[in-house]
Amino acid sequence: METNPQLYDQMMSTLQELKAGFVTEASNIIQKRVLLMEEFRTALRVGLYAPFGNEVKTDILFTEGDRNRKELYYPVRDAKNERLVFFRISNLAELRPSLGGIHQLAGPTSGLRDVNTLETLIITGLAFDLHGGRLGFNKGIFDQTLLDFRGKRIALAYDFQIVPQLPMVLRKQKVDLIVTESRVIRC
Repeated sequence: METNPQLYDQMMSTLQELKAGFVTEASNIIQKRVLLMEEFRTALRVGLYAPFGNEVKTDILFTEGDRNRKELYYPVRDAKNERLVFFRISNLAELRPSLGGIHQLAGPTSGLRDVNTLETLIITGLAFDLHGGRLGFNKGIFDQTLLDFRGKRIALAYDFQIVPQLPMVLRKQKVDLIVTESRVIRC
């Protein structure tokens, strides 16, 4: 692991212990903040994630994005190439949970050839620092995508997931903005 194992364990434990009511309320506030942001409002093609466990939900972003005729894409793990491929989704029922938290598609479809056709990418993580550093879930699945992606990167997180500083190695895949239930951090 590239960072303090205690921080990883602490964040994972706190995330797992969140109450459902808090997750729903905080997620709604966070998503409503994102809906007001120019980076989301003006984007025609947006990458979202399907939350696993108590991660910040993205259902309102999907519903409003779809209502505003945005093209909405979700990542699916390409096990053969150990990368994420983004697929356009027009109904959340097209996603089904799988082991490890990365959702799979319910039926066949084709993915984006280049993640950079997305204008904005909404991402999750375990912890973020004020410089845009990101501690992932230790699987490295999003890391390559973030290295390649040149659009706006917006992280959704709860306030407790913001730490003063993460190791420099975790800033290679930094985010541009972090949205929590109490603030928007421009990195």
